[in-house]
Amino acid sequence: MSGKRWHVPSASATPWDGIGDDDLTPSQIVVRDSHRDVYEFRHRALSEVGDAGFLNGYARDRCPRCGCDRIQRWGREQGGVQRYMCRGCRRTFTPSTGTIFEDHKLPVADWVEFMVQAFGFESLEAMTREDRRSGTTTPWWMAKLFLVLRGVQDGVVLSGEVQIDEKMHPLAAKDRAGGRAGMGAYSKDKVCIAVGCDDAGRSLMVRAGLGKLSKSRCWDAYGGHIERGSTLVHDRENAHSVLVDRLALKSVSYRSADLKGLDDRRNPLSRVNHMHFLLKEFMHRHSGFDRDRIDDWLNLFSVIVNPPDSRLEKAAMVLDRAMSLPVSLPYREYYGQNGCSE
Repeated sequence: MSGKRWHVPSASATPWDGIGDDDLTPSQIVVRDSHRDVYEFRHRALSEVGDAGFLNGYARDRCPRCGCDRIQRWGREQGGVQRYMCRGCRRTFTPSTGTIFEDHKLPVADWVEFMVQAFGFESLEAMTREDRRSGTTTPWWMAKLFLVLRGVQDGVVLSGEVQIDEKMHPLAAKDRAGGRAGMGAYSKDKVCIAVGCDDAGRSLMVRAGLGKLSKSRCWDAYGGHIERGSTLVHDRENAHSVLVDRLALKSVSYRSADLKGLDDRRNPLSRVNHMHFLLKEFMHRHSGFDRDRIDDWLNLFSVIVNPPDSRLEKAAMVLDRAMSLPVSLPYREYYGQNGCSE
């Protein structure tokens, strides 16, 4: 984006701002006041709620700026948040320094609500409407969530009976050759998404390049995520043979043509097919997403469909992850501009 200052309409605005009550109807007054009350609740100042208990629960043992472990407590900020001083670089910091919560102005509780919505297939537009937020805030928060979730699938290992199948997702029109979609099911204009799940409820979904799956891309996608000796249930895709050979898997394969029309009770690939259905619905809710960020969206989907089942437990897990990762994304850095009004 350009470096010019730009503005977006305030989410708190109503059609009757600046008009006295005497010039409004009773219905206009109650709608205006109701909207303002909800907005003010959603945008409680940090000083009104306080996050000291949450932030102080993550004691720091080294400086987030220089990595020095010679640190000491250095008083508390207004609101009770612990401040530290580094004896190496002589700078002070708090538990949130260097995390996505650095310099946050709204309570962490608001971020929790945002995550709970994101874990429920809510679209960005719906979250923005429900929370009375600016249209620039929700994408920024989603970008911060993406940063926290990067690598979240690294430790996923499927075992027991493992079902795998690939789902093809079309590129955006701007990214297609000539701007038109390819005709084939495995066209190079489609992203190949490797999807797997096991009988313990664990799932995996990672990008595997463009077009039909090759053996090398199959190995890169699945190889580090399936336990040796497991049973692989699949559709006789030739590329899957590399997994069977290298991981000593028991192969149970079916012809795709034989599975068409079978109901879930009889379909041996019902679990992975259901995951395909959920992924399609998820992508539909976020149909305008940038295909260059498909890995981030797949990580979010992974959190949604993997244990724990409760969205509240997922939110707590992600908060722990956020406070342990040295990643931050200031608003102005994300939008690359000098200022913006909400």
